Amino acid sequence: MIYIETDSTTPAVNLAYEEYFLKGAALEQDLFMLWQNEPAVVVGRFQNTLEEIDAAFAAAHQIQVIRRISGGGAVYHDLGNLCFSFILHDIQPKILDKSKYARPLVEALRRLGVDAAVSGRSDLMVGGRKFSGSAMALHKDRLLFHGTLLFDTDLEVLAAVLRGRGSGILSKAVKSVRSGVTNLKGYLRQPMDVIQFKRSLRELLSAARPAPAYIPSPEDLDAIRKLAATKYETWNWNFANDPGCRIHRSCLLMDGVVELDLELEKGQIQSCRITSNSGRSAALGKIANRLIHVRFTPADMLGALAGLEIEEHPGSISREGLVQWIVNGSEDPAAAPRVPEGGML
Repeated sequence: MIYIETDSTTPAVNLAYEEYFLKGAALEQDLFMLWQNEPAVVVGRFQNTLEEIDAAFAAAHQIQVIRRISGGGAVYHDLGNLCFSFILHDIQPKILDKSKYARPLVEALRRLGVDAAVSGRSDLMVGGRKFSGSAMALHKDRLLFHGTLLFDTDLEVLAAVLRGRGSGILSKAVKSVRSGVTNLKGYLRQPMDVIQFKRSLRELLSAARPAPAYIPSPEDLDAIRKLAATKYETWNWNFANDPGCRIHRSCLLMDGVVELDLELEKGQIQSCRITSNSGRSAALGKIANRLIHVRFTPADMLGALAGLEIEEHPGSISREGLVQWIVNGSEDPAAAPRVPEGGML
């Protein structure tokens, strides 16, 4: 067993470390890493980000959204959270057991005073509440087993950004299972900060099997940086991998009800229909036509609608208000800034 320090809090870099040492490095030894991320939501490989996060909250609080290579549900990372990664060799895929791989963590935490236990879903619990979720990814004879350890995470932000906007979205994507969570900090035998906790955990995990540090070579680092830039920092990986879905929105304006139905595939709008009982079908049809084959992002949709002149724009909704409603569902487009008379949508 060896230990690797990423020396990074950038989510794309840390996820690139995992994938590189799972798939690309020639190392034969088992290894583990302990690392932290700047605020980010990390979604599972087969999830739909629209269902998992409050996109408006994430954008307003500069929380990155990034996809990992393993399955499972969405998790929130910040600098109060400690992530762990184990990459193990000679695995038998038919008898994988997450509780077995989690056992060294449980034993180490108990030595720190935490009465940790593995739940039936292989989450780690203390006092009846979850502090760790985990997931796995296989590559040939190697297994990545990784997860979170909530140590001193902002749980209010976690709850807000993972609340999702699933209403009105129909898809076959993997859904997260929400659980009551807690931080580990208050359960430790001795007070410590997250850096001291990381150091103690590394020492305890290395006690049974000595784990000398492995210093990545310049070639390793070049490959990791390239993987971060060409995959984990890209919209195509993080959003175009969303499973296809259908979205329905409805809102009541002063002059009638506006209904939206659209289909997304690989992060792009494939079909769009906007109707109203107010007699504004022509104006709404122009909007819908502009949105077809546009990426489902506020910036792309605003760009697609730029300069669209509408004689009778629906309820004097601004472009910004309309796009907020399409993306977030619960926003009232009529409450957004209004377009001046004779203006453009």
